[in-house]
Amino acid sequence: MSKMEFRQLKYFVTIADAGSITKAAKTLNISQPPLSRQLKILEAELGFKLFKRVNNKGIALTEQGVFFLEKARELLYKTDNIIMQAREMDEKVNKKLSIGTTIYSSQLMFKDIENYQCLITDNINFNIWEEDSLSLLHLLNDRKIDIAYIHETESFSEIMYVPIIEDYCVYVAPINNESHLGKTISINEIAELPLILLDSNNGTGLYKQIVDTLKTYQLNPEILCECHDSSVLSQLLARGFGGTILPSSLITDEIRKKYTVLPIQNNPWKLEIKLAWKKDNYQPTHLSKYIDMILE
Repeated sequence: MSKMEFRQLKYFVTIADAGSITKAAKTLNISQPPLSRQLKILEAELGFKLFKRVNNKGIALTEQGVFFLEKARELLYKTDNIIMQAREMDEKVNKKLSIGTTIYSSQLMFKDIENYQCLITDNINFNIWEEDSLSLLHLLNDRKIDIAYIHETESFSEIMYVPIIEDYCVYVAPINNESHLGKTISINEIAELPLILLDSNNGTGLYKQIVDTLKTYQLNPEILCECHDSSVLSQLLARGFGGTILPSSLITDEIRKKYTVLPIQNNPWKLEIKLAWKKDNYQPTHLSKYIDMILE
């Protein structure tokens, strides 16, 4: 009896799409040796090679591999649809929609949820995840969430990306700290002030934009703290440790009452917020309605 697993089929298809075990391992967010072992186990189970070496630089599908890839895609597609239909049945019973967001796009998500609740007649339970963009994409690809608000993308062939807003950043600091500043602030001025920056787990996103720009301007900013948690950033800001740079959509009326919020001169920092969801022939009704509302 075959011991083949759906996970191995998914790994095989990802390797075939990437054309490289190294690239596939990065897409799957696993290390290369375990992925290579799973491929060897699959080939041993099948009794034939799926890939062959090409000029010692890459890999290509064998004839058997081409045939098996087509069948593997069909099986995974059918399995995904079964899962989606089962999830929709669960959502009809539990009335649940799982949404992922970065901290930077959270206010946009809240507004969309409010608008969505005004459109529907059912009471929907929302399951909210806050992560960095790349972590959200992996959650989406693994079907742990239905939709995500992100500002970075990765090469997942089964995920749809649609830009929904360009969001320029502003400088935010406790009112008493920056009372000497004018109505706008320059990059040079920002570099001379204590900064608190939110860093993603992989050093990308807005954090990288800010650091790279300051290096381009040959400035040595006073980065007082690099934190990896949005609640820590909020606490440090509230306690007056320094200022930060945030997307303008994140600035609520409450924040404007408590903090100095300044437009940035010749602003180089912006985020393109995108909506991401799994490309499925079959989507849960609640998800389809939510996407349609946002894209109208």
